[in-house]
Amino acid sequence: MSILSQELFNAFSQSYDPPHWIIEKLQKSGDAEVRAALVAALEAIPATAVGQLDENIHSMLEHTFLSRDRDERAKLHVLSRIVEQELHQRRLAEISNGTNSRPKPYDHLSLLDVTVDAEGLVPLSEFKIDGDALCCKGHAFFVLPAIPAFNSNYWLLQNIQRLGLVNAVSVRLDPLLHGPETELAGRFYRMDVYGRPLDWDRIRSLRDQEHGKWTPGNLSRKSLFTDYVWNPHANEVDFICEELPPLLEVESRGARYLHAVFDKQSNCLSHLDGAIRAYTSSELESRARLHVRNAGKMGRRIKVFRTDHPIDTATMGDIVSAFFVWNYDVMRYFDPSVPDGL
Repeated sequence: MSILSQELFNAFSQSYDPPHWIIEKLQKSGDAEVRAALVAALEAIPATAVGQLDENIHSMLEHTFLSRDRDERAKLHVLSRIVEQELHQRRLAEISNGTNSRPKPYDHLSLLDVTVDAEGLVPLSEFKIDGDALCCKGHAFFVLPAIPAFNSNYWLLQNIQRLGLVNAVSVRLDPLLHGPETELAGRFYRMDVYGRPLDWDRIRSLRDQEHGKWTPGNLSRKSLFTDYVWNPHANEVDFICEELPPLLEVESRGARYLHAVFDKQSNCLSHLDGAIRAYTSSELESRARLHVRNAGKMGRRIKVFRTDHPIDTATMGDIVSAFFVWNYDVMRYFDPSVPDGL
């Protein structure tokens, strides 16, 4: 028998974010039934389930949850896993039920005029695509994920639009995840690796920010990801690049952070500095959800080097690549001859 009440299950199923991201928010929910159901579910976690967690997991949980209580963190973790499993099981049960000609979510009022074919698919053209959300009459729906990750279909939708196939494609909607468009907005992502090749003529003439993001290759030093932004001003373009450490290494390793100022008239850098940016666990978790262009001044920067001497662009590439040693994405950005796959 499930320890989740229907109210609690609904609260999790209608959230885009995974259970472990929102479970502590639900402890402060304005819905008294949800709060009470969550308390009951946590109390129902058997001590044996908590006892099975090893020290590595307990260490990880210190960075996953805000709670400073070891036992509470363990119960939050166990319950999050239970919720995740039940979400997958109920989703699979819903889409495997072939007896209903209009299965969930097609029984929703906003979809009653949408035609559902024999395979449970609906025309993509019936919806306004907003990131990875499919909006219809003020309600947001999502394509059924082929793997347990809600954002996995974002890139599929982007390619369907890019190739002009919206009017030719039908999709299956997720039976559980949907809600008012104002509360469940679509998300916008970039693939793990994105960014335009470096072109100094383009950088010099930038009018809007240009940015990118990479996840580490097999031989790169382990990190969460590296992201960068070129931010244009009247006579200069700022360059910021940061490599974030893994969450579990936040107490022993800072982020590698670099800032440069490119002077458009001299075609050289007028400033270059490299730094370590030290984060707390909560700061790094917050930063990991943002791109460096939106991250502001999180953490504490300790400069490793700085120069205000004019530096030409070729020399910049050498210095930046050396500062980000073992980060082959940064090296390849400044030197395209670096092989792919590193």
